[in-house]
Amino acid sequence: MAHKKQKRKNQKKKKSASPARFYRSIGDKGWNNSDYFTYSSSSPAFREWLLEELGERSRDILSIGCGNGELETYLIREGHRLTGLDPAHPMLKRAARNGMKRGVGGDARALPFADASFDIVIFPESIGHVPLPDVFAESRRVLKKRGALIVTTYASHVGVHPQYRKYRLSEMAATAEDVGLAVSAQRYLAAKRNSIADAPSDTKATLLYFRATVPATAPAKAPKRKAAPAKARSTRPG
Repeated sequence: MAHKKQKRKNQKKKKSASPARFYRSIGDKGWNNSDYFTYSSSSPAFREWLLEELGERSRDILSIGCGNGELETYLIREGHRLTGLDPAHPMLKRAARNGMKRGVGGDARALPFADASFDIVIFPESIGHVPLPDVFAESRRVLKKRGALIVTTYASHVGVHPQYRKYRLSEMAATAEDVGLAVSAQRYLAAKRNSIADAPSDTKATLLYFRATVPATAPAKAPKRKAAPAKARSTRPG
């Protein structure tokens, strides 16, 4: 989540809550009563842009870190079949009230779903709270062939919660390749409430967009090399 601009420069900084406590508070009170926001919850332009990225066909989507479900209910209204996962039960309750009926409490490092369950897995500005290798491997497991992993996170200069880690595109690309995904898109986006456009660099962007796909066929394994025959030892008389 990104930090809202402070109205007064001399405003005292509040002690940051733990992520779990923070998100329980957002579930109870909503983003409007917070010092933070997400583009997926506050920007209609971003939600429309992402909808186009998903394509015209109806998809089975898993949204990890779905929060209050603003993005998710929008995608449901547009015809997608969506499951939201979040560790904060107050947020899942609010998401259900908003129209996201399939909400699951759980951990992104151990997804409670069968292999090859989803066409798309999305981390909508939630990736900064989880370790990349574990969650990318789990995302790969639950994706179908040709399925896509999509991540949005923040540019390096955007203020965020102190315990949110801003991964770079290069980190995500290397991790995706390590778990058997093929990187298909890496983009910088200048996102605002009512507009979104590609940006030339991280410094001009507010969001990073990353996408990787499951290959249609598993990469061929390298053939095992046959062990060379052991050489006979010399038996010279002593």
